[in-house]
Amino acid sequence: MVNTAEIVRKYIDGNPDLKDYLNRGIINISALSREIMANTGIEDFDATMAALKRYRSNGQAVYNSEILDRSNLEMSSNISLIVIKKSYESLKIITGIIGNLKKLNSINLVETKNSFSLIGDNETIKGFSNFFSDEQIIEHKKDLGQLSIISPEEIEKTKGYINFITMLLYRAGINILQIISFYSDTIIILEEKDLTDAFKIISAKMIER
Repeated sequence: MVNTAEIVRKYIDGNPDLKDYLNRGIINISALSREIMANTGIEDFDATMAALKRYRSNGQAVYNSEILDRSNLEMSSNISLIVIKKSYESLKIITGIIGNLKKLNSINLVETKNSFSLIGDNETIKGFSNFFSDEQIIEHKKDLGQLSIISPEEIEKTKGYINFITMLLYRAGINILQIISFYSDTIIILEEKDLTDAFKIISAKMIER
C-alpha cells in the first residue's frame, strides 16, 4: 500500500526551495500536488493535497528563509585546514599555542573521536603545523575558502537549516570540504575557486524575499 504522506514528506525534504516556499505559504498547493504526483507515481490527488497541508503540523520549528534573511554572511580566502591525530601530547601542544594567540577568533578548533581539526588563515595554520611531526598530521590543506553564517539564536531549535544551505550548494555543483555548526554559527570550508559563487548563491537567498 502506497504511503502518500511518507512519499510527499521525502519529496519535500529533498527539495529545499519547495520546502522553503511551502513553509512560507507562498506556493500553489494544487500545482505542487500535481508536480509530486507526476514525479512519484502517486495517483490520489486529494491525499497528496492533504499530506502537504499536514506537512507542518508536528508543532516543531521548521526552517524558512526569513531566518537566513536575518543572518550575517562573511567570506574569507587564504584559509587552511589541518587535522591532527588525537593524543594528550597533541592536545597539550594545541592548548599551549592557542593560549598565546594574539587574536582568539583567528582559528576554529573542532574535536572528534580520533582527531583535532584546526581552521584558520594560511599563516596561522602553517605556524601550527611546525609543532607537529608528519606522523601526527593526518591532513593539511591550504588556500581554501570559508563562508561564515551567523544566524539568530532560534536557529538552534529550527529543523532543516543545514540541509537547506548544503542543498543550495550541492545543486550548484559546489563541493563542501568541511561544515561546522554550533550555537548560531555555521562555518563552511570549500575550494577557494568556489568561494565567490557560493557566497552569491547564499546571498541571493537572503535577499530573495
